[in-house]
Amino acid sequence: MEEQKYKHFKCNDFVLDDDFRAWLDGQAPEKNHLWESWLLANPAGRIEAEKAKTVIYALQIKGKKPETEDVDQQWKRLETAMATVKPLTSESKEITYGRIFTVLKWMAAASIVLAVIFATDRYLLSGRHHTALAPVEQRSDNGQQRDIILPDGTRVKLNAGSVVSYPAQFADNLREITLTGEAFFQVVAMKNAPFIIHTGKVTTKVLGTSFNVRAYPETDDVQVAVVEGTVKVSAEISSLKQKNSVCLTKSEMATFEKKRQALTISPYDEAEQIGWKDGVLYLEKSDFASTIIKLERWYGVKININKDLKPDPTWRFSGSFHNKPLGYILNVMRYPNRFSYSIHADIVNIQ
Repeated sequence: MEEQKYKHFKCNDFVLDDDFRAWLDGQAPEKNHLWESWLLANPAGRIEAEKAKTVIYALQIKGKKPETEDVDQQWKRLETAMATVKPLTSESKEITYGRIFTVLKWMAAASIVLAVIFATDRYLLSGRHHTALAPVEQRSDNGQQRDIILPDGTRVKLNAGSVVSYPAQFADNLREITLTGEAFFQVVAMKNAPFIIHTGKVTTKVLGTSFNVRAYPETDDVQVAVVEGTVKVSAEISSLKQKNSVCLTKSEMATFEKKRQALTISPYDEAEQIGWKDGVLYLEKSDFASTIIKLERWYGVKININKDLKPDPTWRFSGSFHNKPLGYILNVMRYPNRFSYSIHADIVNIQ
């Protein structure tokens, strides 16, 4: 990414830039940090980039094509706008290649704006704009963590093996997303637009705060730990066919036990709940099977267990590992001579 190149970019420049579109479409995850750092350091550029993001997502609208009369009507609008441009004088006959490029770029941008007008008139203003825009899905694979900025400016750090889905543009009075896995949120405060996270049967609602949500499908619990502010957590209790809700403040955590269908409040260990975002893998009396799942997710490997190995149900593993290699943790786990292992690229064999 050539940072200086984008310093004076406007909306149309971003829309036409291949690198920006590739990053926005998730085709260049290796540049996430570069783009997010640049946007944070350049507030003016971020505003133009957000406009461009809206334009690009609007072009992805699915549905019927605009009818002929709509096309004619919008084309007349564009012709009217173009008519306001002053004609070239005799002095402009010696047009440089730079000016030709500028004109071509303006024409390309105009066609994009026209397409957006079609989409807007046809769908956004029809009252169906909440479903017209294709939802955005951001994924963090095993062995990977991602920093994401949502359309409202909310920052999300997505843990390994997690997926977050949200609309390309939030409604004025509501911000809703769906999470599978784990993420740390720093939600931008908007008094009239609550921020809601759906994780299966658990719903987390805030106005503006920072907190962690852990909701991996294979685990028995869904946990919401609050770092700052106030959070409302609601869980659908199947047996009662109703929702049970609790309100949390700083340093409190809500736990929904899937098997017991129970929602409880407790304090939490900060290292255990949110240490992951600082590169800390935390284990607290974790059984063998659960630990293997965590290691696969954290390091992005596949761990094969030899059928002859019979893990003792009493095995429990605890520790705080900051940026430690996989072999280091496996050595801690196997002591004293519980098992042996070998690592080949992203395949681990335990016997």
